[in-house]
Amino acid sequence: MRSIVKIALLASMFAGTLLAQEITLDFLKSKPKGIARDFYIWMFLQEKSTTAEEAQEAYTLVNSKSARIQAAMIQKKALTTTRGNVCHRLSLKELALENSKCIATGLTISRIFNHAKNFSDRELLSFLQQKIASTNPKLYTFMDILLSQDMLKEFVKTGVATLATIYNALTYKQRLQLLDHAIDPKTLAYLVNQNDPVFNDILRRIVRDARFLHFKKSLARARITHSDSKTFFILGLNAAMHDGLSLALEYFKRSAQEADSSFLKNRALFWQYLVSHNKTYLHTLSQSTSPDLFSIYANLNLGTTPKYKIVSTLEGITHKNPNFDIKDPFEWQILRDKILAIQDKNAFLKALEPLKTTQTTPHLAYFLDRYYNRQRNYFLAPYEGVISWKSVPEKALAYAVARQESLLLPALVSRSYALGLMQIMPFNVAPFARQIGAGPTKLTDMFNPKIALVFGNYYLNYLKEEFKHPLFVAYSYNGGPKFFRHLLKERHFFTRQRKFEPWLSMELIPYSETRLYGQKVMANYIIYQKLFAREQGEPHHFDINAFFDATLKDVP
Repeated sequence: MRSIVKIALLASMFAGTLLAQEITLDFLKSKPKGIARDFYIWMFLQEKSTTAEEAQEAYTLVNSKSARIQAAMIQKKALTTTRGNVCHRLSLKELALENSKCIATGLTISRIFNHAKNFSDRELLSFLQQKIASTNPKLYTFMDILLSQDMLKEFVKTGVATLATIYNALTYKQRLQLLDHAIDPKTLAYLVNQNDPVFNDILRRIVRDARFLHFKKSLARARITHSDSKTFFILGLNAAMHDGLSLALEYFKRSAQEADSSFLKNRALFWQYLVSHNKTYLHTLSQSTSPDLFSIYANLNLGTTPKYKIVSTLEGITHKNPNFDIKDPFEWQILRDKILAIQDKNAFLKALEPLKTTQTTPHLAYFLDRYYNRQRNYFLAPYEGVISWKSVPEKALAYAVARQESLLLPALVSRSYALGLMQIMPFNVAPFARQIGAGPTKLTDMFNPKIALVFGNYYLNYLKEEFKHPLFVAYSYNGGPKFFRHLLKERHFFTRQRKFEPWLSMELIPYSETRLYGQKVMANYIIYQKLFAREQGEPHHFDINAFFDATLKDVP
């Protein structure tokens, strides 16, 4: 399963990182605010020696009070329960004895929705509604709707934004009760054509949901004329799934017209080709200057030369040591902000000169990408020498994932505290270290790109043993193997029994990040395969249809 790792070299890398800076309050105060400092604060909060008082002081430095930070504070007993928490636990009768502020806190929309179905509770809800009338008119209006006999009629009166707010405040079961029934297509069109961004997001989630079958059937009969590119696209998918191909084609055309990015436009063009089989759309796609999965598909099927520019090597690169520590997220943050603040183009380029080293090619590409207004597409392969790759596909997948995860930048921290080049989650670091045989490992070791590349490639090979196909490996790497395993079992995705596969399943992945991640990693993978095969002097022909056909199973 494992790639051949130069263990001795790897162990020596760790030895140098075990003497890392001890995290103290003074250390935290000396660093710029941002995600990186929040991550270090989170580590500080988990230290046994950190007192509750120190935790509270560190908490004042937090830029984004994430769930992880909050949990660590609670563990330290450094956060106190607020009065609002108490109000949430009061019964309706107990709330009736409280002031309007406590009532508004205790009366969540989900709670009102549940109690409004019970006739015996409606009188008490009406009493509570009057008590908050002057202090919380918004909640008063929501209660009016939830206590009405025809909520849909009220939504038509008050607008789709109100419907969106109430829907998002409900539990999944309540959302089904609210919307999963036959709705008059004209009423639905009236609501959707208001083009509310929050409700548009709800529509996109509903169409990708396994349930809401009655709602989706009604939606397929509605004629929507005002919306955004992403919503027109999902309307097209919904129409196609209900055999309304002419309506689907119309929606995909509107999606392309409204698109504000090449990715959205190319995706809509690709689906126009899928539902019409008209190769004119492929020819249009082949002219795209953006190397996404759809333009790649068009060029490979037509045998045309892509219009997009791929840059795999940079000029003037030396073997000098960089002038900053590439493993330090704070040094990268300071350097990035400093260079991006330069307005003069000549001064901007001059500031990039020190980055022309083998260790800082990803950093250089990061800035050049902005300098050239993203007209050049950088597909670099830095930090080699630790792994003896078993094959071109193995190497291509590792770099495809790294490019999508971090743009190959070593000292990155995500909002969920995924770390480094391969964005390894903190809870995976110790298990991976044991399985690889790397020895004692700190979370901050993931900022060493050569260590991170080994860890990430190990995980990719581990996932490949179960999921086989690179697309499925990419989904699992991003969303977790449990998530994708459940998806394959419960949603019956990637089956030959359904039209437009595997492309339809690829668009119905419920989580936006994972869905787009899979498509973008596959585009990277195809490009890297070609680059690495050429580098090794190997003939290369990529059959994209066979590649994606391999994702399909014969039974639903």
